[in-house]
Amino acid sequence: MPAHRPPPPRAPRPAGQRSRLRRMLLNRLPWLLLSTGLVTLVTLLTLTQPMPRFDRMLQDNARADMRQPPSQDIVIVAIDEASMAAIGRWPWRRALHAELLRRVAADGPRCIGLDLLLTEPDPEHPHDDAVLAAGIADAGCVVLPMALQSRGLQSNAELLPVPVLADAASAIGHAHLSIDEDGIVRSVYLREGLAGRAWPHFALALQQAADAYGRDLAMPAAPDPHTSPAPGPGAWLRGNHEVVIFTDGAPPFRTVPYIDVLRGTVPAGTFRDRYVLVGSTAAGLGDNYATSAPKPTGLMPGVEIFASVLQGLTSDRRVVVASPWQDLVYNLAPMVIALLGLLWLRPIAVVALIGAMLALRLGLHNARPWVGIQFAPAAGFLGLTLVYPLWSLMRLTAALRYLRWGTEQLNEALDGLPVARPPRLAGDFLDRQMAATSAAGLRMRDLHRFVRDGIDHMADATLVLDRGGRVFIANLAAARHWKTPAPALVGQDAHRLLADLRWRTTGGPMVLPGALRAATLGPILGEGEDAAGRILLLRCVPFFDARNQHAGWMSALVDITQMRNAQSQRDEALRFISHDIREPSASILTALELARTRPDVLAGPALLDRVEQHARTGLELADGFVNLARAEAQPFRAEVLDLVALLQQAMDNAWATARKKQVQLQLVTSLDEAPCIADRSLLTRALTNVLSNALKYSPHGATLPCSVEARAGAWALSVKDHGPGIPPELQSQLFQPFHRLHRESHPEVHGVGLGLLLVRTAVQRHGGTIEIDSAADAGCTVTLVLPQPPAAAIEAATHHKE
Repeated sequence: MPAHRPPPPRAPRPAGQRSRLRRMLLNRLPWLLLSTGLVTLVTLLTLTQPMPRFDRMLQDNARADMRQPPSQDIVIVAIDEASMAAIGRWPWRRALHAELLRRVAADGPRCIGLDLLLTEPDPEHPHDDAVLAAGIADAGCVVLPMALQSRGLQSNAELLPVPVLADAASAIGHAHLSIDEDGIVRSVYLREGLAGRAWPHFALALQQAADAYGRDLAMPAAPDPHTSPAPGPGAWLRGNHEVVIFTDGAPPFRTVPYIDVLRGTVPAGTFRDRYVLVGSTAAGLGDNYATSAPKPTGLMPGVEIFASVLQGLTSDRRVVVASPWQDLVYNLAPMVIALLGLLWLRPIAVVALIGAMLALRLGLHNARPWVGIQFAPAAGFLGLTLVYPLWSLMRLTAALRYLRWGTEQLNEALDGLPVARPPRLAGDFLDRQMAATSAAGLRMRDLHRFVRDGIDHMADATLVLDRGGRVFIANLAAARHWKTPAPALVGQDAHRLLADLRWRTTGGPMVLPGALRAATLGPILGEGEDAAGRILLLRCVPFFDARNQHAGWMSALVDITQMRNAQSQRDEALRFISHDIREPSASILTALELARTRPDVLAGPALLDRVEQHARTGLELADGFVNLARAEAQPFRAEVLDLVALLQQAMDNAWATARKKQVQLQLVTSLDEAPCIADRSLLTRALTNVLSNALKYSPHGATLPCSVEARAGAWALSVKDHGPGIPPELQSQLFQPFHRLHRESHPEVHGVGLGLLLVRTAVQRHGGTIEIDSAADAGCTVTLVLPQPPAAAIEAATHHKE
C-alpha cells in the first residue's frame, strides 16, 4: 500500500494582499457589525413573534384589498331576533330543525351546513334526535360541527354530535375560529384535532361534502366519529392556517330568517344549487366575534365568518399565513438590499432605496389575495426603519472622531503659521468641532492658495504630476509653453507632453515612455531641445507626502533659448573680433611691410589701393556686425507705414549706386498704398540691404524691377536681380553669417556675408518670412512677406500715435 503523502503546503499570501484585505475588513467593520446585528435582531423577532399587536396593526391597515365581492352561491338561514320572538327562547326543539332541513332540501340546495353544536341528546324530547337524523338523511348533504372541550391543562376532548346525528350527517367539521391576542378573529385553521385525528374546518367539510355529493364521489378521509381518541393527555394540533377574506356588502350574503323558512314565505329557488348555512345571528346567543372587517355593531356572527371562509374556498381566493422561513425571506431580503446599498450609494439614494423597499413590502402585503401569503411584517418593518438611523449614528460617530483627529493633524502641520481669523467655538459639541475643523481647513486653503499662486506666477513652465505622470497642476507659463489653457492640461500624460524633448548631447528622448511610472525615483535633470527648436532645461524631481511615500513629480521647463543664442552670438563676436575683423588690419600691415622691403613690387598707387581696399573691408565688417546686433536687440518701434512709399524711398536712397553701375530701378505695383504696422528704421535697413545685394550682382545696363503686391492677409515686397543666381541646393547657406556664395566667381563684389542675415532678422521681428526664388544663371528674386494688419488695428495704432 503506497504511503500517504501530505498535500503540499499552500504558498503564503503576499504581504500586500494581506494588507489590502486587512484594510478592507477594517473599512467594512462598522457595516459588518451593523448588518450582523440587524440580521440577528430581525431573525429573532421573526421566529419568536414578540410583537403580535404590531403585526396585527400593520396587517389590518392594509386589509382594504383583502375583500371579496358578494356571492350569490351562499345563503344564510339566520336564527335572528325575529325568529326567536316568534318561536320562543333558545334552545329550540330539534324537530323544528328537521322541518327546516326538509323545507330547504325541497328547493334543491348544493349542501346544508347546520352550524349548531348538537353534542348531547335532548332529554326533554328524546325522540327529536331521531326525527332530526331522518331530516338530515332526507336532505342528502348536511354537514354538522364539532368542538374541542378542554379538561384542564393535561387533557383535551372532542365534542362530537350525538351518534345518531353524526351517522346521518354527510361530514363533520370543527367550528373553531382563531382568535388573536387582541380578541379579533382574522384567520382559521383548516385542519384541527388531536394527534392522528385532524378534522377539517366546518366550511372545508361543507365544500368537500358538496363536491362529493354533486359528483357521487366518496368523501375525503376524516376521523371516524364512532372511534374515541387515544386515552391520556393530548395536544390539540392545528394546520393549514389561512386568513379569512371577508366578503363585502351589507349584508355580505343573502340572509333569510329561520321563521320565514318554517312559514314557507321564502320565494321558490332561494336555495336552489346554493350552499345554505344555518346559524345564529342574534346577539343574545353569544355566537358573535370581533373581526378586522368593519361592522356597524363591531361584531360579526360566526355563521357569516364561516360563509366568508366557504366563499374563499369555493372561489379559490385564499391567503395562507406565511411559514417561518417565508417570513424570514420577506423580512430579511429588503433589509439586506438596503444594507448593501449603504456600501455603494449616496445618502439620498439610500433613503430612496429604503423607501422603495418599504413600498415593495407594502405592495406585497396589499397583494396578498394574488400572492396568496400573509406575512408578519413587524420585524422586517422595524429592521428596515432602523437601517439608516443606526448607520447614520455610526457614521456620525466615526465622522466626529475623524474630524477631531484631522483637526489635530492640520493644526500640528500648520503650527507656526499665522492665524488670520480665530474660530468662534460656540454651540454643541458637533458645532464646536465643525468650527475648529473649518478654521484649520481655511488655514490649509490659505496655504494652498499661496502655493498655487506662487506656482502660477513662476516664469518657467511648471507641472505638478501624480505618481503615474499625469498632470494635476499646470501654471500659466505651462499654458503658454504648450499653447493650451491650463485646465485643459490637467489630466494629460506628461510622457506625451514631453515626448518631443531630446537630449542636446545624444539626441535621445529625455523622458522615456513610462519613466515617471517606474519604481526608480531618480530625477531627470538636463538640457534638451524640443520640436520647435527651443532649448530647454528640464528639471523633473519626485516629491513625497507626510508619510514619506512617493506622491508625485515636480517638473519645470526653463527656456534658455535666448541665453544660448546670446552665448552663441558672444562666441561669434569673439570669433569675429579675433579673426574676421583682424584680417583686414593684418592685410594692411602685410602690404606696408611688403612696400618697405620690396618697393619695386608694391609701392605708390598700388599700395594705396590695397590699403584702401582692406580698410573698406574692415569698415564693412564692423558696420555689418553692428547693424545685425541692432536689428536683433533694438526696441521695436511700431508705426503705421505705407510699404509702397517705403520701397520708393529705399530705391531713391540706392539711386546713386544704381547710376554708377548704369542699372535702372523700376517700381512695379498696382497699389496706391500698402498700409502696415512696422519699425521704419529696421524695415528700411532690410530693404536697403536687399537692393544693395541686387545692385552688386546685376550687370551694367540691367533693369532691376521692384514690386509690391497683395497676398491673402499679407504684403509681398520683391526685388529681382539679373546676377549669377543661386542653385536650390545652396540656398540654405544664404543666411549663414560671414558666408558668401560667389566669393570665388565674383571677387570684384565686396561683402562680409551679413546682409541677408540682417534682412531675415528684421522680417522675422515683424512676424513675416523671406522667400528666395532663384536658380543657377537665372538671377534671384528676394521677397519680403509681411503680415497685413486689419483695419481696426491700423486705426487703433494711428489714434495711439496721435
